[in-house]
Amino acid sequence: MLIDRLEQNRILVTLCGKDMDDFSLDFNTLGFDDAHSRRILMRILQLACFKSGIEVTGKNILVEALPVDGGCYILLTVIEKYRHRTYKIKTSSGSLCYFLGGSGNFLDTVEKLYKQNVCCNKNSAYLYDNKYYLIFDYPSIPYKLRRILLEYAVKCGGKVTAARIRENGKSLCKVNAIAQIGQYL
Repeated sequence: MLIDRLEQNRILVTLCGKDMDDFSLDFNTLGFDDAHSRRILMRILQLACFKSGIEVTGKNILVEALPVDGGCYILLTVIEKYRHRTYKIKTSSGSLCYFLGGSGNFLDTVEKLYKQNVCCNKNSAYLYDNKYYLIFDYPSIPYKLRRILLEYAVKCGGKVTAARIRENGKSLCKVNAIAQIGQYL
């Protein structure tokens, strides 16, 4: 048995015909399905990683085998485990996010909302992927605003969508967007 370190995360193990006979391995049954093959492969894996100095704790290992003249090549690739990102939303209150489309519809909607003169200070405007969004930091909004928004906008989600738009979008107005933009229309 020959053990060669090819790269920082790859090991090539060469088993000749005599090694295959000594370990009682047959290439056709070689795999993790067979209990005997699995036990032998795990020992070879541990030995190869120990001799080459590659740390495998907490990592995935890809095992590939290729038959050669009564023996086989076993290529071991050590791969970092993918870690899922977790997101924690800082505010506990609800948010409502509305998609307004292009700039014309955005400005028309803001103008109509401003003319309603309903007190709703916790709102912000964002541009994300060349589309305009209004985000309200309330679990619900007054009926007059909701009626206009349902006519001109599409509700596109809650606090998770709002957090994504805030993080990746361009802020047009972070505080009281309807009043600040509407006064110039």
